[in-house]
Amino acid sequence: MASTLVAASLVSSLSFSSHAGLGIPKVVDPTSAQTQAKLEMLKNFEGKNQIKLLNNRFRIDYEVDEILILLIRKHGAPPAILVRPDGSKLYYTDMETSEVKWHADISYDLIRLRNPMPGPWQALGKIQDDSKIMVLSDVQLEVETLPNIVFQSERVKAKAKILNAGSMIKDPAIRDVVSLKAYLYSTNEAEQPNFGASIYQLGEFYDDGRLLDERPRDGEFTVQYDFNCEVGNWTPTFRAQAELFTREIIHDPITVLPNPISFDVDVAAPDEKYHLVKVSVNDEFLDDGSLIFQGTITFPNMEQETFHFNQGQTRELNVFQNEFGLFEIKAEVFGKDKTGREFMLSSPAFTFITEPPEIVVPEQADTDSIDTTEVGDSTSSPVETIAPEKEPEPESVNIALIITLNIILLLAGLLIIWVVILNKPIPNPFKNLKLKKKVKTEESEAPENKEKADKKASKSEGSDDILDLSLPDD
Repeated sequence: MASTLVAASLVSSLSFSSHAGLGIPKVVDPTSAQTQAKLEMLKNFEGKNQIKLLNNRFRIDYEVDEILILLIRKHGAPPAILVRPDGSKLYYTDMETSEVKWHADISYDLIRLRNPMPGPWQALGKIQDDSKIMVLSDVQLEVETLPNIVFQSERVKAKAKILNAGSMIKDPAIRDVVSLKAYLYSTNEAEQPNFGASIYQLGEFYDDGRLLDERPRDGEFTVQYDFNCEVGNWTPTFRAQAELFTREIIHDPITVLPNPISFDVDVAAPDEKYHLVKVSVNDEFLDDGSLIFQGTITFPNMEQETFHFNQGQTRELNVFQNEFGLFEIKAEVFGKDKTGREFMLSSPAFTFITEPPEIVVPEQADTDSIDTTEVGDSTSSPVETIAPEKEPEPESVNIALIITLNIILLLAGLLIIWVVILNKPIPNPFKNLKLKKKVKTEESEAPENKEKADKKASKSEGSDDILDLSLPDD
């Protein structure tokens, strides 16, 4: 069975600083994925530092002071075991010394050895087939130098390479092993605007074929710097970082200048149609005749209009006043500086606000009295007074009617709730009133009946008192 081994000799005499002692976990569960990216097998590497494997064995010569070994094994398999030339073994569980650093992930082992024992070594474990050994000696980071002078909002394309013995590593898996970033550190000069500024991350290099990267996985990393930092002097720092080592390159300081593009506007009067916008250029460090502008105008109603200035063209804009509100102008500028370097940058967004004119209401003249003037010496003609036409007054709203209608609607709603929802009968408000009236009538009729009865009784009694004085016929 063939094995997958990648060895890297990290030479301590490199011309840039090294931070090789990064801590790693002593015990890592190989059955679960870690936060590090999954490494892929380095199958396509072509170079003179490639050696063959025989029965999972490889040889370290006496000139190697430090070596980085990458063992790619079957997914989920236990970490590998290294066997020294003298037969002693190295395990990831108990090897955390100044000379051995071991990082075990779910599908690979990353091991750094200092002063390894010369001779034949062997790796034990479920190592994948179709593998190679690549000895990396004198690993270097190479980054394109930044211009000495750049402008705010300028965009710069740059490339970086990771070299092995002077040759670029073209293996596609290298992007999964190393992360490459660029930073700006303030020089902290008291007279500079960026004095005391924090670290500014300038960008990150990628090898994925996106943005400005030309080809994915070709070993050449690409970045787009966006200089949206403060004005002043900065020190560029580039850092390549892997699990067990870090490499840095520090370049000479650069100067970030203010954006050389500015705008000015003559706001049109309310009865005028166009605002006049003028574009100005600070040509102290620029070749003014080489500049080309491409931009957009955003109107208050969010409509947009593009504009374009060629080389040597008058840089004025007639902005149509379609509405009152906020206008915004942005532009992309392409050209050369005084040294002939080509650049591209974004102008700062320029805005201005227009307000509608105030409407003046004329005061009404007093037409109650009209003076008359005499015409001639002794005669005067009457002056006809024309009563001003009164504007028709709006019909007054009967508030009482509105209140009455609202009360009726409210009572109707309550009645519907009482009968339909609560299912209760409508109470008769006059029921008690009739009973009281009946009682009152009975009470009033009682004395009258008594009087009538007394009268009848008196009459009957009177009739009994009358003597019958008639004589019989016989």
